Amino acid sequence: MSELKPLHTINVFIEPWFREEIIEAIYEDFSVYPDNLRKELVETIKTEVKVSGFRNPLTAPKKLLVRETDRLFESDPRFVGVILRAWMSLFEKHDEVFDTALESLGFKISDQAGSYPDPINAFDEGWPEGVNYQKVIDTIRKEAANLEMSDDQIALYTILKTGYLPGDNEGQNG
Repeated sequence: MSELKPLHTINVFIEPWFREEIIEAIYEDFSVYPDNLRKELVETIKTEVKVSGFRNPLTAPKKLLVRETDRLFESDPRFVGVILRAWMSLFEKHDEVFDTALESLGFKISDQAGSYPDPINAFDEGWPEGVNYQKVIDTIRKEAANLEMSDDQIALYTILKTGYLPGDNEGQNG
């Protein structure tokens, strides 16, 4: 078994603008989350995110809240787990599409994928031979032509859904 990577390793694969987009999306509407996830998200934000001048960071202007959340997202694997579980829940209606497409590409789902109970030992590395981002995106779009997800969202959801980071030769595969 290879050494597992912590959840905040995902930052290597996410451009800063996309990380901000993820954070903004999770703050859009808390009512869309299941009760247990909403409660965990709110509690985590209130205890972990510090916005100068605000006891409750959720009352801060969104731009300040996003900036402070982003700082924490870069370094705290447990916090990253809560944020990414909330983000994943926004797209779980597409799980069947992803399951079918990813299985056809030879992906196996890691034991931790989705829930990530251990944020320090979360990601394995290495996608199936010959699979790269574009192949994943094309396969997902072929499975669901009208899927309302960007290519970046599809790539991230694939990583989170499978529990596997692309590895060093992603750009060389396929």
